[in-house]
Amino acid sequence: MKKSYLDDEMLSWLKHAERNSRIPQNFEEKINLKSNNLDKKCSYRSFKNKKIAYDDFSSLMYKAYGYDEQNNTRGYGSGGGLYPINVIIFVLEDNAIEDLKRGVYYFYPLKNCIYRLNSFNGISSDKLNMALYPNRKRPYSNIAIGYAADLRKCIRKYQYLGYKNALIEIGLMIQALKTALPQNMGEFSCQDFNNRLLTTIADLDKRNAPIEIIQWIGRID
Repeated sequence: MKKSYLDDEMLSWLKHAERNSRIPQNFEEKINLKSNNLDKKCSYRSFKNKKIAYDDFSSLMYKAYGYDEQNNTRGYGSGGGLYPINVIIFVLEDNAIEDLKRGVYYFYPLKNCIYRLNSFNGISSDKLNMALYPNRKRPYSNIAIGYAADLRKCIRKYQYLGYKNALIEIGLMIQALKTALPQNMGEFSCQDFNNRLLTTIADLDKRNAPIEIIQWIGRID
């Protein structure tokens, strides 16, 4: 996070390269496209400490990850139709989501429901803080979405390519959630967390179902 592995020359190059796309050196013609001035949703780091209505949360989960029974599909693609990524929801305070207690939840898309895995019983605040935000004094939000890859499922059909597909699928799911958010909510994806510890807190297998990335969501501040 502190970029201590980067020297001044590399930092200078990154400042120039970040947020820029490299133009091909050889091309026949430049053709300008029409712009519709669509609003682009940015990432947020600051959220209001305000609960999310249960109906809003239910709608968000279904829009982002829900199962369309009629077409036997979901709102994002999956290599081979395996859908090996599990959605794990961390609710850090009671009623951060209306009527839900603090704890870890699993979203089951086929039945459009959630299961509470645990209520952080026996887990100290220091341990939870170290797992979710080891380099901060307080959380970005009271709600974080974890994406856990079922490695046994994703590699049995495609071997190592299956793991590559799983990581691509996580990106699709992150974008699906971002697109599904209402105007008064925001998100950002984060890898500044202790994935081994967080996977253990979620009662998942560190070797076979690691949490690869988390996505903080909340009311926009």
